Amino acid sequence: MNKMTTIPLVSVTVITYNSEEYILETLESVKNQIYSRIELIISDDCSRDNTIKICNEWVHLNRDRFEDTKVITSTVNTG
Repeated sequence: MNKMTTIPLVSVTVITYNSEEYILETLESVKNQIYSRIELIISDDCSRDNTIKICNEWVHLNRDRFEDTKVITSTVNTG
C-alpha cells in the first residue's frame, strides 16, 4: 500500500478579513507544520486591504508544500 494513501489528508482553513498585518505569520505557521499531507484553503470575506494580494503571492511561492491550495474570495462582505 502506498504510504501517501495511508496518511489522512488534513484541510487547514484560514478565514481572513483585512488581515494584511498578520496573514503572513499565519500562513508561515501552517507551512511550518511537520505533518506532510495538508490542503490549505484561504477564504476571504471581501477584504479592503492587501490581504488577497499577499495571500495570492504567498500561495504562488509556497504551493509545493501543500497537496492543494485554494484562495476563495467573496465579492461582498458577508459578515
